[in-house]
Amino acid sequence: MRRQLLDTHLAQTIAWIWLGFLLVGLVAWLVHRSWSKRHPPVPPEPERSYSQRLEQRLAKRQGATKRKRRGAPEKSGLRRP
Repeated sequence: MRRQLLDTHLAQTIAWIWLGFLLVGLVAWLVHRSWSKRHPPVPPEPERSYSQRLEQRLAKRQGATKRKRRGAPEKSGLRRP
């Protein structure tokens, strides 16, 4: 049996499609790289010391109002069907 070769037009079309994918990927990478250089990530806040965190938690609780206790539910008589 004789091996069949791909149609040259089909092979060229497939090669152009792959080349297009590679170019689109390269352009997207370059755009992302230039954008991230102009927009650096925000540096994280330095971790507070234990005393500062404790002070903040206590200040937050002082502003809170006291919780109201609910009264006991009223008991009704026996239910009859």
